[in-house]
Amino acid sequence: MTSSLIALETFVGFRWLPADFWDLSIPVYLYLAVVAGGAYLAGASAWFRRTLGGGGGRLEPELIRWGFLIAVVSAAGAGLAVMSHLAVIYRALLFPIYLTNFSSWITIGTWILVLLSVIATLCLVLALFGEDAAGEDGQSLWPRAVVSKLGILPTVDRLVDRVRPPTGALVALHAVGSLFAVATIYTGFELAIVETVPLWNEPVIVPALFLTSGVAAGVGLTLAVSLLFEREIGQLAGGYAVAVGLLSGVSLLIAGIGWSEIAAGGMAANASHGALTEGTLAIGVLVVALGLALPLLVGVALGAAAALGRLPRSVERAGGPLLIASFGLLTVSGLLMRILFLLAAEQHPVVVVA
Repeated sequence: MTSSLIALETFVGFRWLPADFWDLSIPVYLYLAVVAGGAYLAGASAWFRRTLGGGGGRLEPELIRWGFLIAVVSAAGAGLAVMSHLAVIYRALLFPIYLTNFSSWITIGTWILVLLSVIATLCLVLALFGEDAAGEDGQSLWPRAVVSKLGILPTVDRLVDRVRPPTGALVALHAVGSLFAVATIYTGFELAIVETVPLWNEPVIVPALFLTSGVAAGVGLTLAVSLLFEREIGQLAGGYAVAVGLLSGVSLLIAGIGWSEIAAGGMAANASHGALTEGTLAIGVLVVALGLALPLLVGVALGAAAALGRLPRSVERAGGPLLIASFGLLTVSGLLMRILFLLAAEQHPVVVVA
């Protein structure tokens, strides 16, 4: 047992970059920020369908509320993760004063995450409270029960209805929020600008991979949580499942292209490729590949059948748990992918000219 622990410490000490530069909080931050964007897109798209498309199904309001709730929680988690990495916390709290270099992706990313958090919180409040919400049911309404325990639910409902913007303003709000959700692609640029690490220095592949995999996880997590309580895979759920599957497939394709480029790189690139194909990290790579491939197969197959109304009842009983399990694996594999990006990082060797 002791020798195993020593071996593990040696491995981590060799592979993990210095803790004062990167630690586990960084991949958590890089991941949750994009998951927040994906969850927001799930909620906003369901809102657009319900409001402008004439949809009136039971799943739509659940997707709206769960999407915005997961977006708020994920954005908050990303913020806490990056703050835990900082030596001086108040600098993060006073970021409008300290982060003014808008040529830096750190500054740009901070503003994107904060603004997305504010918009998602506002959208969540509007979806949870007011006269319309009071007449609905669903497990996503549990925050109303919490507010009701405080004895202020009627007051909050009246206040929210009083300040609720008109439909046109809400359309603009959700459109702007969706732009910030897509802008979470910045998490990939924060690594891609590091020229000394070939595994990261892919200005197209890394940002695209981070965006597609994170959005897939955010949408998939929103759908999975909704299906935990709804159980029924209707046409709307099928459409979202297909979207998650296709995003997972695109992520797998992008990862494959990046894998080939790293394999054909120089000394540091080869070292990263070798680390990802041998030993402990190779197991993580297999998990990530499975976490992208399984949602592709399950999401497209079951989702397309459900969207077309051709999903047999016997298959539907097993289909719900299968979608939930595959999207759960997708969520875990997305975080693991970013951890592997740090563990397998190898810098260009320093060449000293005599």
